[in-house]
Amino acid sequence: MNTLALEPIYGSFAIALSISVILIVVVLWFTPRINDRRRKHWLTGLRLFSVLTLVLAIFRPTVHVTQEQQVPTTLVFAADQSLSMTLPDGEGKIRSEVQREAWKQIHRELESLQPHLSMRLLLYGETTNEIQNPKTESLDHIESESSLTDVTGAATQAFDRGRGEALAGVILVGDGKQTSYHESESSQATLEMLRGLGIPLWTIPIGRTQENGVARDIAIDAVPESFQLFAGNESSIDFQVLAKSLTGVEIPLRLSWIDQNGKEDFFATRTVVPTTADDAISVSVPFTAPQAGSYQLKIEAEQAANEITTSNNQQIAFVETREGGGRILYLEGSSTMEQAFLRRALRRFPDLDLDYRWIPNKSGNSWPIDLDQLIKTGKYDIFILGDLPAQAIGEDQITQLSEQVDAGAGLLTLGGIKAYQSGGYQKTSLSDVLPINLDANPDITADTDRNQIEEPLLPLPAQIHPIVDLGGADINESWRNLPPLLGANRWSGTKNVPGVMTLLKSENQIPLLVIGEFGQGRVASVAFDSSWRWWSSGKSELHRRFWRQVMLWLLSRENLDNHDLIIEMDSRRFSTDAPVNATITSSNPADQTFVEGIEVTIEKPDGSALPVSISSESKQGRFIAECSLPKLSPGIYRLRATTSDTTPTSSKRLNEVIFQVIENSAELTQTNADPSFLEQLAVTTKPFGGRSYRPEELSNLCDRIKENFTNSQITVTTRFRLGEDPISGWILFLLFVVTLTTEWTLRRRWGLA
Repeated sequence: MNTLALEPIYGSFAIALSISVILIVVVLWFTPRINDRRRKHWLTGLRLFSVLTLVLAIFRPTVHVTQEQQVPTTLVFAADQSLSMTLPDGEGKIRSEVQREAWKQIHRELESLQPHLSMRLLLYGETTNEIQNPKTESLDHIESESSLTDVTGAATQAFDRGRGEALAGVILVGDGKQTSYHESESSQATLEMLRGLGIPLWTIPIGRTQENGVARDIAIDAVPESFQLFAGNESSIDFQVLAKSLTGVEIPLRLSWIDQNGKEDFFATRTVVPTTADDAISVSVPFTAPQAGSYQLKIEAEQAANEITTSNNQQIAFVETREGGGRILYLEGSSTMEQAFLRRALRRFPDLDLDYRWIPNKSGNSWPIDLDQLIKTGKYDIFILGDLPAQAIGEDQITQLSEQVDAGAGLLTLGGIKAYQSGGYQKTSLSDVLPINLDANPDITADTDRNQIEEPLLPLPAQIHPIVDLGGADINESWRNLPPLLGANRWSGTKNVPGVMTLLKSENQIPLLVIGEFGQGRVASVAFDSSWRWWSSGKSELHRRFWRQVMLWLLSRENLDNHDLIIEMDSRRFSTDAPVNATITSSNPADQTFVEGIEVTIEKPDGSALPVSISSESKQGRFIAECSLPKLSPGIYRLRATTSDTTPTSSKRLNEVIFQVIENSAELTQTNADPSFLEQLAVTTKPFGGRSYRPEELSNLCDRIKENFTNSQITVTTRFRLGEDPISGWILFLLFVVTLTTEWTLRRRWGLA
């Protein structure tokens, strides 16, 4: 609609009319007197025309044009990009597929509103990002890969992206699972923000919960990562069965061995029955270790009815079984650095099975400790006695220990304040077993100088022997490079019997390591308890080598090949997002050839090989190959290392370690969708038209958006005032100037100027 109006200067018709009358009077009054009527009319007409131009400028005629216009509007669509969108929606589809179809339908049905309605597409997970220039197929190649979901953050970001624009509303699509939490962004704060914006939020929940709101799920948990066993040994495996929404339902379990060729052999079954809706049931299953080899011990629970996720229904433990390994019982009375590093050294080797028993020296009221079932049964091949008084064990059990050594077990005695004479062993049957002489003087105590040397001592080989061979061209030089010991026990001497040998002495000839035999067993007595200092000086490999060689000698295995490849991993079971490193070394520290031509590969579950890049370096004279494993999908893998010595006659050496990659994401372990959370967000904006729509209701949502879009037209009034814009202003000015110029020119030509 168009309307015409006058808008005089100063907003006053009286002022405008007065000025106009004055101008007309002045023009007519000062018109030159001339007898020629035609010329007089021309001059008067030109002057009146110029006055009319001024009158128009004074009254300012204005045209008002009123019309309905559509305001450019933005619609924000936020799509879930988290891993949980790869799960089923409960209706036979994958959640991400339903989300893609929702985007395409909304984009297609609202296409007619363009260009006045523009759509912005956001992807949210742990963070929220925008896709520029979104199209119908924009979600076709988007992977659901975010390990966390921040739904409240996505809602906040979606409204923030529309700031400064006319926002038609926000569509939030997803399964509603909030797995990322920020202290500064609580759900309550988000709800308050939505209430204050006055803009509708439409949510599209994908996926459903179970009838009781919790998905049925069975998970095998708390399974030990690995075992080192010896063939034929009795052992057991302890684990938990986590059951949700399965109260009173029987859950069958099966346990099986899987050998290196993939052959599976079931050896036990169990059945558990949860008693609560969220139950954790502890299970212990005894077994006999199979013949020597590498195995996977698989524990599997049968899938429950309506269970969505079954990837956590099974778990495995890696088991290494060996023939004739060494079973070690370590009895210790002092919590010293020596025992800590000795245990760390021995537990590195899979063929040495170490059991540690701490008997505190301050627990004298309970001595002797009952060790009958540990010593008498013949379960252990080696016994280690640390800084522990004889009274803690008792004469009867010491006699049993002596009998075990006589029958073929090995015995290692360590130095310490309560060891040897200070611990009272000179009055026990063990004095006959040891290769050293213990002073029988009952007055000797731990504080006398007769049995303790409290000064630095440098151990040096007294003779060539496999125990003291630390590698290198010069055995003595290897020992001289070690840090000195802090002290040692002083013995009365060594026994002068066949088989007794002093292997280590100090520079002033104090015996520090003596070995011998007793019956069918072997015995080694060590006077010191500070070999841990070798670790602090970077000689950890030599520390491990020395103590391993002591164990091998006690087991009568000192001549075994010592050139195996050793693969060490950070873990044998790790999640998909965890970085994992591996190192490959030779069991012989002096071996400098194994890294030449070494190859490391990962065998995938499908049998294909994946090369792994390695780097090699020398640390404290020992060559080490290191590699970082790439990101792997869940499954069972083999890390295989092969190498050959450089000599033509050398044989190829190989070692491999089996490991497991598991999915530990909250997105996949929490299988239930949470549509109620999205509904709660939408209800917050209900006064402004917000609500939640199921995927099958998208046409209703599009109709609502179209209705809001039509109602969002506004009345726009455009004003065109004469002289206000540059064009009309210049026209008035030129008319006024041209008219007066023409009038002056005529007067001059006619001789009137």
